[in-house]
Amino acid sequence: MITTAALSPQQRTAIRELLATVTEHDGVSPLDEAAVLALDGDSAQHLLLEDPPGTLRGYASILTDGTVQGMVHPAHRRRGHGTALLQEALAQRPEAGVWAHGGLEGSLTFLSGAGLSESRRLLSLHRVLAPAQQLPAAPASTLEGLRLDTFDPARDADRWVMVNAAAFADHPEQGALTRSDLEQRIAQPWFDAEDMLVALQGEELVGFVWVKREHPGDTAHDAEIYVVATDPSVQGHRVAGLLMATTLAQLRDAGVPGVELYVEADNTPALRLYENWGFSVAGRDVQMHAAGRG
Repeated sequence: MITTAALSPQQRTAIRELLATVTEHDGVSPLDEAAVLALDGDSAQHLLLEDPPGTLRGYASILTDGTVQGMVHPAHRRRGHGTALLQEALAQRPEAGVWAHGGLEGSLTFLSGAGLSESRRLLSLHRVLAPAQQLPAAPASTLEGLRLDTFDPARDADRWVMVNAAAFADHPEQGALTRSDLEQRIAQPWFDAEDMLVALQGEELVGFVWVKREHPGDTAHDAEIYVVATDPSVQGHRVAGLLMATTLAQLRDAGVPGVELYVEADNTPALRLYENWGFSVAGRDVQMHAAGRG
């Protein structure tokens, strides 16, 4: 097994090819966005299992936040590759949270059999956006001097990081994003500043809704509500509701067929809010820990 913090171009290509094969076979990506971005950076430890040498059969990522996710080629499963990757990952990070994206029964059975148990569940929610569909009315914010605008990196980037950190102070991944992490995402081919609506009080960002699409301006596929956040100082002033209502209306009017988002399964207030907005549960990601480590 190869263990490295810096992948060669050939290794990155092999991992991406394996990722495409596994995603097509399983119907869900075994790696989340952070793990995919880490292929080009130095924020992960990479485990590569080759059999024979030079032919990638399995891969696992250990991110700096202590989460692990991995995959084995569909034609080479049940040969001990997954067990070898998991054992090595847990040897390096015994406290690791191992993701089973999509909550696939085969993955959950494998991890349970290895002595891991569920410690966290992330739900994906979806709602249809039909032309001329009636959406909940945008609430009037009670915050004086509030206005909506498009994200401007020069004006908003530093404040974005501050608001995101404050809004997600208890979130294990989202709240840890840095200016460098933001810039990495801005540099991705899918990024479009027009898809981030910000709430400003004066010239200071106090909230935002960030939409992610497969391609900038794409109206043929569902869009993702990538992240919604408001500064704790303005919570209760209907800023998030105004941002969400405006964003959903913009996507509907543009002809986008639907939207999805992710929320923690134990976040009852958020689930109730999104249910009221017409979202329903469409999928799940499950994180598991070794006994006594979650």
